[in-house]
Amino acid sequence: MIAAEVQNIKASWLRDIPSHWNVVRLKTIVKSGTNGVWGSEPKNNKNDIVCVRVADIDEWQYGIRQSDLTRRNISDADQSGRLLKYGDLIIEKSGGGEISPVGRVVLFNLKEKAVTSNFMARLNVIGEINKEFLYYYFRFLYHRRLNHPAIKATTGIQNLDLYAYLQNPIPIPKPKEQSDIVDFINHTSGEITHFILTKQRFIELLKEQRQSIITNAVTKGIDGCVKMKETVLGEIPEHWEVRRLKFLAEVNFSTVDKHSHKEERQVRLCNYVDVYKHEYITNDFDFMIATATDAEINRFTVEKGDVIITKDSETAADIAIPALVVEDLENVVCAYHLAHIKPNRELVESEFLFRLFQSKKINSHFEVAAKGVTRHGLSYDDINSVFVPYPPTLNEQQEIIKHIKTETKTLDIAISKAEREIELIKEYREAMIAEAVTGTMKL
Repeated sequence: MIAAEVQNIKASWLRDIPSHWNVVRLKTIVKSGTNGVWGSEPKNNKNDIVCVRVADIDEWQYGIRQSDLTRRNISDADQSGRLLKYGDLIIEKSGGGEISPVGRVVLFNLKEKAVTSNFMARLNVIGEINKEFLYYYFRFLYHRRLNHPAIKATTGIQNLDLYAYLQNPIPIPKPKEQSDIVDFINHTSGEITHFILTKQRFIELLKEQRQSIITNAVTKGIDGCVKMKETVLGEIPEHWEVRRLKFLAEVNFSTVDKHSHKEERQVRLCNYVDVYKHEYITNDFDFMIATATDAEINRFTVEKGDVIITKDSETAADIAIPALVVEDLENVVCAYHLAHIKPNRELVESEFLFRLFQSKKINSHFEVAAKGVTRHGLSYDDINSVFVPYPPTLNEQQEIIKHIKTETKTLDIAISKAEREIELIKEYREAMIAEAVTGTMKL
């Protein structure tokens, strides 16, 4: 039966739990979190060990990625009490972002000496609760957004109030039921993960084909008989030009943040998620509301034909993702974490520049330039200094844009369909986990 201490807790997920399950607050089985440490640069001695970062979280395998691990030199004193054991639960305490808010929990699945970074913590679990069951319950809380009330956000970073988060209740079945629930979830999730990974590989192949079409069009043109010349970007048509971006567009880094508390004018905010998820920015978006100064509004107001790119993120792969503003927008400004690019339209078509940012040639420049450890970012000079090839006439640029749209249309439809299938199966998986750990599913 429900423990006395939580009888008055208003939690909708407690209404239909089995009567023989006990309910306690998470703080009774998770006493605290042991914060990680970043240490110093490797010194090629015995204290060079793995330091698990937020970027190492592998959400598909519920653990830590086993490739590209970071090694840091951690003193014996700093290792004491922090070394991880196989099966430990690790929580993300700082970091997060628009797409993945702070508070993810994973199981430590490496068989080597390791500590967490200072952005993560090991959860100190007591009692005989099955740690995998506890992991799945934390996953349920996260996807139900029950971590959000415990998030304290500052500019550019989110922090999780672990004490507040552990006030959430947890229904606990008998040990045998915990094991049965874990076995069921593991089996079903394994099949779902295989489906997702297969679909993702299919999407990757389609996107590679799509990017190849775009790259060839914006760096070699669409006339197969044209003479070519050698440049810093490789071969391009002989009559094309190459200039640094700063000579073709004005680049600005926005200072407007959704967490601002300035008592200034309200604006709609085109943010990281809008750009990350959509190629084209339109009036249909449900923009966030923020406040900005008159100077910020004048400088960062979004206009039709502007190109916006992500300038910092948790991983280098999420850097320089572009979006094109295709409609006249009213009272919309570019947000922090984004670079706002206004093309000189006498020299370059906005959509041609947008497609250049999608090409492998330009993308490779930003992959090399992206700097950071826990977050990766591009500087103002990184973006301004990129070399841009382009036809000298706007007519030829327009023909290339038409060609790209025609050649990628079928690929876009196939990619969209596969992504929707993944989205639906993910929703099913989280619903299945929720039903299993709250006792509403009959196994």
